[in-house]
Amino acid sequence: MHLLLLSITLLAPLQSRADNPRTPLQQTIQGSVVDAQNQPVAGARVFIESRDWFELDLPNLETTTDAQGRFKLTDDLWHIQGQTLQARDSQNRMAQLSLPGPSLREPKRLELNDLRLQLTPPKRIELEVVDAKGKPVPAALTGIMDFVKNWGTGKTDSAGKITFQIPPDVDLKYVAALRDGYGADYFVYTTQREANSPPEFRPDPKIPKFPDNPVRLTLAGAQPLKVKLVSAEGQPLPGIKIAPWIAHKSDQSRPMPLPQMFYATQQITQTTDAQGTTVFAWIPHWQKQRMYLVLEERKYIPHRIFYDPAKDKGTLTVQLTPKPPAPEQDRKP
Repeated sequence: MHLLLLSITLLAPLQSRADNPRTPLQQTIQGSVVDAQNQPVAGARVFIESRDWFELDLPNLETTTDAQGRFKLTDDLWHIQGQTLQARDSQNRMAQLSLPGPSLREPKRLELNDLRLQLTPPKRIELEVVDAKGKPVPAALTGIMDFVKNWGTGKTDSAGKITFQIPPDVDLKYVAALRDGYGADYFVYTTQREANSPPEFRPDPKIPKFPDNPVRLTLAGAQPLKVKLVSAEGQPLPGIKIAPWIAHKSDQSRPMPLPQMFYATQQITQTTDAQGTTVFAWIPHWQKQRMYLVLEERKYIPHRIFYDPAKDKGTLTVQLTPKPPAPEQDRKP
């Protein structure tokens, strides 16, 4: 159920735009940015990240506050509603606000004309990544996120450490790390949002809250996965981008959120070589459940493939067929 909800949360905005590709509605948001003393902040950057809606070819939607600390942004309704509005100033003070989502059945503009973002010093999140012997793992890819939004990705330094700065009211839920040859690790935490949710969606009370001290992640070994993609005639298919979508550790209540943590920034996407193969060298040794991988190109069937660690044992060959062309639409003269 939790995995299904995560997928719905992730894909609903994309599916909605696919179902309404020419929705002409524009949404405007405006408001002010103030400091801790409620004084207007001029020159603050106010923005929504393009990766929040997985359209990486678009620049961030952003503006700068005027002398009175006021801002105004206008864009496609789907690029604003349901996203996270952020503000930062030259002193690296931060603020964030989750915007209400659009109606999927009857998209309409919302009245978002008096928003207020109050800047405060950032909260520091420290991660430490080690191997099975407790030694630092440098250059490990790490990420942090709340229930739906990624708040940072980056690689550890020579001491296996990395620090993120985020708005202090962000309620983090996931931390994760991975590196080729070392494996992966992640933790799930209780969030305030869940505490206020209906009883059926509240977490197990044994799930810890996000700690104040640095979080240590252990990459205790990898079980690499070699994927080979071939045509119906058995010919290798080079140049196809593919990414693992779900990993699940038995001692964690929910799956590792690979799509939102790393996929949007293309950091776990790999491309098949001339032999139609690619190797995911970071797949963790603890991955026992069936997982699936997604092809970025939708011109082939299937565009989602399954890997069963117990059955496939690190090697997966998949035959793809071209997706049939869409039927021609009747054209009006």
